[in-house]
Amino acid sequence: MDAKNQASAYDELVERNRGRLTAIARAYAPGDVDDLLQEILLQLWRSLSSFKGEAGIDTWAYRVALNTALGWRRSASTRRDRLPQSERCPQSISGGDDGQDHVALLEKFIATLSAPDRALLLMILEDMPGKEMASVFGVREGAVRVRVHRLKARLQQWAEQLP
Repeated sequence: MDAKNQASAYDELVERNRGRLTAIARAYAPGDVDDLLQEILLQLWRSLSSFKGEAGIDTWAYRVALNTALGWRRSASTRRDRLPQSERCPQSISGGDDGQDHVALLEKFIATLSAPDRALLLMILEDMPGKEMASVFGVREGAVRVRVHRLKARLQQWAEQLP
């Protein structure tokens, strides 16, 4: 693929998936969304020439973004240790009209999840088809359905414990 075609394909890919990519960055780096999103976009650009077409390009992009976010998360403690305490972003939750900011509550729940469950929840929120979720995880659709059921049960238990 020549440079012009690659740039065009990249632009289309990013435009189609901007919401998904932002959601991944928000879930894996609440205090550094822009930085992680930039890293995801960079990894997509670097990897685009190696796309083999074994999966759909949007599924492939999701997998690249997810892997980038997981790597980002693993190195978060190193980055945090380099920042002075005064420069760290506080993790605060603002109240909405009813005293509960639903987005903030969802972010709190997401923070309690393991990396695979966090990825699954993001896919659910994106209305990703089960077949595509299975492809991203490298499992069968039945396994995804079981994970979704367990995640919903966990969300229900978590919500019941809220004040």
